[in-house]
Amino acid sequence: MSAVEMLSTTETVERRVAERVRPATPIHVTFGRGGGSVVDLSDGGMRIRHTVATMRGAEMRVSFEWQQERFAAVAVVLASRVAALGTPTMFDTRLRFQRLNSGSKELLARVMTAIHSRELRRWIANLQGWSDEATVENSESDGTFLRCRLIGRTWKTTWTHDASHPPSNGFTVPATISKLELETLCDTYLHANADERHLIQLMAAEAVRE
Repeated sequence: MSAVEMLSTTETVERRVAERVRPATPIHVTFGRGGGSVVDLSDGGMRIRHTVATMRGAEMRVSFEWQQERFAAVAVVLASRVAALGTPTMFDTRLRFQRLNSGSKELLARVMTAIHSRELRRWIANLQGWSDEATVENSESDGTFLRCRLIGRTWKTTWTHDASHPPSNGFTVPATISKLELETLCDTYLHANADERHLIQLMAAEAVRE
């Protein structure tokens, strides 16, 4: 394997391992001499939608404001593609942070925590009133609950009449949950800490009782 191939493989692994959060409200970002918005964030980089063309491997300055504080870093372009043609043309670009000071590191951690907490609160609230979207399909069972058990980083979901939680990691929810809500709730649980997971289980148990 060449050095270039090894670098590409390492970048791919890093992107998959790093936890990403997606802001629910737009965060304006300054990228080089242009502007755009944050699509998702991780502690190692971000994906942005912006208006200035760039090339893979280029180093660019990127910054945004958060609650009257400024995040700034030098980032390298991992990949960039046209997202939408028009006036102006929009680009979707994945960046990896190369240089950022301690203040920006701390601010980035607070931003990610805030975004993650908002998602967690939103999905816990949804446990009290599931969406009217199509429910999870199952041709073999008409069970009233779905038991979701986390094994390593893989989910095993089964239909059941037992409303109790799995003995290990996971939760049980009403079978009326939609596919999208179930997938998002599982992802939220996967990236939550122990206290947040316990809170999800408590709220799921309340939703099952109701």
